[in-house]
Amino acid sequence: MDAYVYLRVQPGKVQNVVVELAGKHGVRYAVAVIGDWDVMAAVEGADLLDIAKRILSQIHPIQGVVETYTAPVVPLDRLGIHGGFALAPAPMQQRGDACYVHIEAEAGSVAQLVERLAEMEDVAGIAVIAGRHDLLVEIPQPWESATAVILDNIHTLPGVVRTNTLAAVPRYEEEMEIDPDQPAPWS
Repeated sequence: MDAYVYLRVQPGKVQNVVVELAGKHGVRYAVAVIGDWDVMAAVEGADLLDIAKRILSQIHPIQGVVETYTAPVVPLDRLGIHGGFALAPAPMQQRGDACYVHIEAEAGSVAQLVERLAEMEDVAGIAVIAGRHDLLVEIPQPWESATAVILDNIHTLPGVVRTNTLAAVPRYEEEMEIDPDQPAPWS
């Protein structure tokens, strides 16, 4: 079972939270993001209860974590998708520049959107998620080039109601001098 965990973090603590998450059992990948959240993590476990226990025992106690939100991944077979076309893997399988597009879909349109998104060359990962959004789509490009894909290709798909995007900041600690006593500009 997989889930995506979104974290709100105290100013100046993003780097520490990302580093600590990387060492936690069950956390496949964590990255600082710009948008409604400060950090996004891909978490795996035997089932949702196992993931919940990991979040409560390993993620909540991390110094600087203020709030979390969990979006469990819905298995594609629940939508009647059993193959027949090449599906993109789940988002957050690789490190680097990326934009994570959250899609709210019209009722009954999720399966068709998965199929259409899987056909797009610029889409590296897709997950059907429970919660505030219906789909999570990874575009492995920096914000400046991903916006064209989002506006021209994703927004125009029938069934897309609205999107919300988080832009990854995968190497900010290497590119910026971070003073731990000063709040980070993206927190």
